[in-house]
Amino acid sequence: MTIHIKSIFTVLAAVCMLFANAQVKHSYTFDNDEDQWSSKDANLWSHTSDKNDNGSFSLTYKIGDELTFESKAILSLDTELHTVMKVRTADYDDTEVIIATDYDGTVLAIDYSGAILWKNNVGDGIMNHDIWCADINGDNKDEVLVASANGKVYCLNSSGKELWQFKPYDTQHLTPMYAVCVVKDAALTPYVVCGNFDTNCYYLSATGELVQTLPSNDYSQIKAWGNNAPDNYYHYANFLRPIPQADGSDDLLMHASNNHMQNNGHLYLFKPLVAMPYKSITDVNAATVIGEVRVEDPDKDGNYEVLLGTSGLSSQSITRINLSTEDSHRHTLTKIGTTSYRVSQGITIPDGDSYQYLTLTGSYMVLLPSDLDESKEEKIFGFHCYNDIWKDSEDRLILASSQDGGSAIHIIDTKYENWKDEFSKLSPPGKIAKIYENEGICRANLAAFEKPSYQKNSNTVYCLEGSDDPVAQKIKASENNDNPIFLDYYWHKNQAQDKDDWDHAIIYADNETYLNKRDARIDYVLTESEILDLITPGFAGNPGVSFWGGHGNDPLYYGPETLKKVMDYGTADDGKKTVMIYPEMNGSSTDFIQVMDDHLYPLAEHALTNNSNIFIRNKDIFWQGAVYLPAWSRLVSGEYSSVFTTGLEETTDKTQDMSIVGRMGLWASGSVDNWGMRCSRDNPSFDRSRQFSYQRLNNHFLRTMVYSMANGSSFLNVTYANPEHQTLAWELVWKGALYVPRRDEILSISPVHISIHEPDEHYIHQGENNKWNTFYDKEYEENHPAVFSHLNGSWMGAPVTPWDFSSYASGAKDRRQNFIPQYHNGTVLITPVQNGPLADADAPRGKMADNLHPIYKDIMNEYITNGIDYLSETGSTLSSADTYYEVVKSEIEKGAEKLPLTISGDNVAWVVAQVGPKQLRLTLVDAGYINPNDRKIKVNFHTVTPVAMTDILNNETFSASSGSVEVEVPCGWFRFIDIELDTEL
Repeated sequence: MTIHIKSIFTVLAAVCMLFANAQVKHSYTFDNDEDQWSSKDANLWSHTSDKNDNGSFSLTYKIGDELTFESKAILSLDTELHTVMKVRTADYDDTEVIIATDYDGTVLAIDYSGAILWKNNVGDGIMNHDIWCADINGDNKDEVLVASANGKVYCLNSSGKELWQFKPYDTQHLTPMYAVCVVKDAALTPYVVCGNFDTNCYYLSATGELVQTLPSNDYSQIKAWGNNAPDNYYHYANFLRPIPQADGSDDLLMHASNNHMQNNGHLYLFKPLVAMPYKSITDVNAATVIGEVRVEDPDKDGNYEVLLGTSGLSSQSITRINLSTEDSHRHTLTKIGTTSYRVSQGITIPDGDSYQYLTLTGSYMVLLPSDLDESKEEKIFGFHCYNDIWKDSEDRLILASSQDGGSAIHIIDTKYENWKDEFSKLSPPGKIAKIYENEGICRANLAAFEKPSYQKNSNTVYCLEGSDDPVAQKIKASENNDNPIFLDYYWHKNQAQDKDDWDHAIIYADNETYLNKRDARIDYVLTESEILDLITPGFAGNPGVSFWGGHGNDPLYYGPETLKKVMDYGTADDGKKTVMIYPEMNGSSTDFIQVMDDHLYPLAEHALTNNSNIFIRNKDIFWQGAVYLPAWSRLVSGEYSSVFTTGLEETTDKTQDMSIVGRMGLWASGSVDNWGMRCSRDNPSFDRSRQFSYQRLNNHFLRTMVYSMANGSSFLNVTYANPEHQTLAWELVWKGALYVPRRDEILSISPVHISIHEPDEHYIHQGENNKWNTFYDKEYEENHPAVFSHLNGSWMGAPVTPWDFSSYASGAKDRRQNFIPQYHNGTVLITPVQNGPLADADAPRGKMADNLHPIYKDIMNEYITNGIDYLSETGSTLSSADTYYEVVKSEIEKGAEKLPLTISGDNVAWVVAQVGPKQLRLTLVDAGYINPNDRKIKVNFHTVTPVAMTDILNNETFSASSGSVEVEVPCGWFRFIDIELDTEL
């Protein structure tokens, strides 16, 4: 493809940004702003006399075949850098262009040849929840309206220039803008309508002025339920869509909800600027929460219908609603591939003289005829899953990038007979192709790798699943089969011990909560004998077994004596290991304390002498919050340090960067001797109503495993993962390329740590209440700046405040998918209090400094918090987070200079461990969880002098004689670099 730029002297920035990396804010000239131009593809430019306008010469940019993939039915356009999350189309003087927004909030305009016309990073790294295109100023060019998670709406013109921005009020605590569209009133005056999590919607003029506020409490019929629920009759706008009318005006359709996990919500229809809806549909006929709303008129009769798609795990549906009659038809989507979290998105496409319904759901397209005859359903399978689908004016389908972090946009023309076959074979170019290539390189290098002679044996890793996998069998059959160790995994198949088989009343007669508590997913039908017959055979031929011992919905799946007999069986069979997994055990109530005292702690006591572990897999802020409440004090004390291990249940979580240092902090402090990690299919689902979480490659899991194990995680609880990437992680450990350090070998821990004392009740409530989206309290937020803030369901994807721990410590910008945090100044641990009168001087765990590498002996610096304020050493003085954070931030930066080395640069996580007397292993990981990319960082040496630096897999060497060295990290991948020092450390 060749493009001519019409003048060599002046070019509008909209065209410049076809190839320049600078943001489009104004026009450039070649003469005056040459230093602002750049292109990493300089070889694609040429100077020619061929031209499309007046003048002597022009610049030509020719895109090579390697940047596009084309068949007759499908054109794939690689944006190279951008993980495209949403796609729309805009009309520029009757020319249609693709509008996209990427993972980092950059908005792009792309023509159908693949040329990037302009880009504008409105979000500065913060995601956009919604975009809409419409001409609101009458210039025959659509404007782009952007609903940013930073709480603002942006309006961009056809050159990508920002015309205006709107925010409902001035505060550091703007909840995300979640929905936006344009409607026209009876006079055909356009209004921008937007909604955020403050439970209001806002009508704006074409120039961005507030015209009217629409408070949900004036008309909402939505109620909350259960404990710790928000007030009734408040909701947020999940979707806003125009319904075109015959006179050229629009009605406004709102899908409203108050809970992004458990509520199908309501539909409300409004006339523009009218405060009350003229129609309410409160019984939304859908399988689960709504993840997509589309408005269609497929037969062009002027009567619009609404297509509702769901967001969930096993229950998926597409629902057609006739707005005139309110009749609905729900089609349940079944046999659509491996069960995983997905959003079902419905549209209509031509089908000869008629039309058909197309639903994109996971890796499938499902087709139904216009009469919704389910016997004629057709399914088309394509391996990859995509972040969005849109239909342009010619009924072509536009797919956003692959959910695995792709960079391509795909245009499907369904007029071609072979489009279905081409979709089934589609393999995205760009970043997805790079990940495949990098995997091949890594495997080839690993095959030739031999562990260095100076390298110590790393800590033992226990894999709680996967013992039957061929790679696991290969490792188990090898001579070097002691790391990793594979346990047999028993899945309960939704059955647990019959409650009549052991009498709850003996222990819980006065505890109504746990006397009668049951997990609704479980049939309580098994006897003790049947349970032992199901679990204990797993010991045969394996070094141990793992299984769920209970769940937060019911910790008492099995009686304690039954579980002790399982442990005893393993002990009798050559001392084999038993691991009991307890997910979502976030309890801390008085009733729950009895469960700890009469169930978990007695099991822990028995486990002390029976090679057994209790794997607590808790969610949200537990490991930096509720674990410091009285119910868990014996775990924190270290009394059972060899028994308890810690994992994160990522369900709906947005604070992974804090959880990992909370778990590491307990490990470093001696509360536990091991810490664990979990990967499963819901990990990316921070927003349950937008669960684009059907990653097929699981490259994000691989990098999470590498980062966690490089930080010392030794219990792997990985489920529903692509075997190829999971087994590669095992092989990296097996061959010694991935070193799993003990806590006294890590050298990338910051000397500064944050200790938790008596966590504030509001902090716990906000951090553990992620299901509801209507808790926003502007006055409270402004008057209570917090060390850990923006935690509840009102903050999905929102930026963190400058004084938030995530901002100044981990380097996270937002509340979203921070599984591989950067911590460029060193990993700042969250720990039990270590010093002064607030410390537990009698705790068996001892002092953290005694557990760490000797370099930390005299350089540790502690700050104490209750989650909201900083506390003095005695707890008598409180310091506000929004001012005192400067002190903590400064100390973290100073502390970095006391470490052997740190890194700086682009979105890369790092760990340093001592693997030999004079050798350090630097692990570098692409930290773009589902937004991978090629990265470049700088390694900065502080207290050590390197004499050699080598990538142990590809043998690349680096010169660090200047005190720093640049290193590239491949897209979606990692590097293991050994650094030899001039003297022993």
